[in-house]
Amino acid sequence: MKKLYIAATAFLTAALAILPMNMGRLQAAEETDMSIYFPTDIEEHWAYDEMDDFVVADLLKGYKDAQGNVTVKPDNQITRAEFVALLVRALGLTSSASGKTFADVPSDKWYYEPIRIASSLGVVNGVSDTDFGPNKLINRGDIATMVVRAFDSTVPFGTEAGQLEFDDVPMYYATEFIMDAHAAGIVNGVKDREFKPFANAKRAEAVVMLQRALDLQKGDVPNGETLKAIITEAEKQENEAINNGTISALDELYPEYYTAFQLLANRAYGDVLQELANEGYKMSVVETGTRNFEVTFASNRFAIVESTGGAYRFTYEVDGEQSVEEEPNDGLYYLKKTEDNSWKVYAIYK
Repeated sequence: MKKLYIAATAFLTAALAILPMNMGRLQAAEETDMSIYFPTDIEEHWAYDEMDDFVVADLLKGYKDAQGNVTVKPDNQITRAEFVALLVRALGLTSSASGKTFADVPSDKWYYEPIRIASSLGVVNGVSDTDFGPNKLINRGDIATMVVRAFDSTVPFGTEAGQLEFDDVPMYYATEFIMDAHAAGIVNGVKDREFKPFANAKRAEAVVMLQRALDLQKGDVPNGETLKAIITEAEKQENEAINNGTISALDELYPEYYTAFQLLANRAYGDVLQELANEGYKMSVVETGTRNFEVTFASNRFAIVESTGGAYRFTYEVDGEQSVEEEPNDGLYYLKKTEDNSWKVYAIYK
């Protein structure tokens, strides 16, 4: 299982090993509501990788109960409104057009905006001329239809006549979309020659279909040097703030380069650094060795960069005592294109 990286851990492990500290305050800073990124019900699930990535990237929202446990309910069915919101969020769809007017989609509902955007772009229609059916459960055929419409301009769909491979898919409005989605590898059958187009889709199925479609977008892949520069410049400025003792500068720095989970984790890291500074710590960080980067995956909206070699040497000093720790740079940086079209790191795995 991938392990998300929280940079604060490196400082805490070394500093607290030899120096007394108000541990409660530091731990509180480190754990600022990160539970939303660690749902308890997907660890053994067949769709773990896709579900985990969507949660960490802030594309899929979980549910927190009274005890603070977070779940994403992968095997629950998903409504039409929920899927449209997920689709719009994953693709970063925007539109200034008014969209279609549905009697059951009032402007004060949470799903109004994603349905407006998707309908204005021709991605979704209603269940009738007047209603969208936001709370109706969405079936597998309709998901295939919406996915193909949404990705039509960025994924090379193209199905030849007579290629329908499922005995239970009749000739209806979703048939061609199911064929295109299946041919592209976005959807599979539940078994040989059986697709179950009218079966209600599960949340996990919806996420997996979207992830597969997102992975196929290759028309506007980011430049590897651009991605490398984002990672190195972010860490360079972070280290300068630590070395110069200007920890407060991290508040403005982090949102420029990080988003979703990693933004929250780095803000917690910044809180820890500020606490250490307040306690009288003098801190410095120096990069050692030679670092290499390789883009291991890239699509129009997501990328993974692997970092190998090199390390950071952290030094902490207070009341005449000093501790030095070296943290390897090996890890995977997950980046996504944000709403303003800039690329930001949303997770680091080490």
